[in-house]
Amino acid sequence: MDARDLLEQPDFVPPEIKDIEITEAAVNRLLQVGYKQVEFSVEGGGCSGMNYKMTKFDRKLNDNDKVIKEGDLELVIPFSSFVYLLGTKIDFSDDLLNGGFKFSNPQANRTCG
Repeated sequence: MDARDLLEQPDFVPPEIKDIEITEAAVNRLLQVGYKQVEFSVEGGGCSGMNYKMTKFDRKLNDNDKVIKEGDLELVIPFSSFVYLLGTKIDFSDDLLNGGFKFSNPQANRTCG
């Protein structure tokens, strides 16, 4: 069965595609360390083939960038990374053992420990 066949079925409901979500804890942590604009992207590497990357935004915004505003924070996602990050949730934990930023991506087939 191909995609066309699936779309023609009367009971087919397409999956909901969510944008990128960032929790209040993650926003607060980024603002706490002085970031008001953050670039969120993926790059090749790591054990699963992709690494998440968050850096201080220091380039000119282009027309294809996706900007998500959460309070005083702007999360900038380059067009080249956006399709890989759809549905991703960014959280932050200050837990002593497993603290830091956590990324939950429903598109990820496998993850590293």
